[in-house]
Amino acid sequence: MDDISQAMSVTCTSTVERWASPRFRLVDETFATPAGAITRPVIHHPGAVAILAQPTPDQVVLVHQYRYALRQWTWEIPAGTREPDEDPSVTAGRELQEEAGFRAGRLDELVRFHPAPGVSDELLIVYRATGLVPVPVSPDHGELIRPEMVALADLPARLRGSPRDAKTLLALWLGGLLKVSDVAAL
Repeated sequence: MDDISQAMSVTCTSTVERWASPRFRLVDETFATPAGAITRPVIHHPGAVAILAQPTPDQVVLVHQYRYALRQWTWEIPAGTREPDEDPSVTAGRELQEEAGFRAGRLDELVRFHPAPGVSDELLIVYRATGLVPVPVSPDHGELIRPEMVALADLPARLRGSPRDAKTLLALWLGGLLKVSDVAAL
């Protein structure tokens, strides 16, 4: 912790739940700060995973998924929310099978990040899946999703016009499958 962080002590003094679902909770939290009491809405989330999977060196698995919040179809890498206290690698294996129809021989962590730290404590972990074995797809109820193996040469064109999903763009870039110039052209 740096000197400024130590001098600017912040403590959560109360939490009031406003809404809860099996996936997340919305609360109002009050903090004691050097500026006085501050109340902020916060989304508590169990965390999520995303999986970069390449069945062959020249392909990547994307899912064409309807996102109700956007009211649009997106192209994304397979991903999903962790069950409470579930190991993230278990979530990654489950989501890869449910959404993409593959079991991974190995999952390697690429990066951890907070997608919306101004409003949520969600931690998203991106994995690279290797040693892929085909298995039946089994999406969750209400999940409108179709997996597709996309040739790397076709990747920028496939993503163009689709809502830009941050976890997918980050994973494809970190995995060396998408260049910054490709992202800028989307």
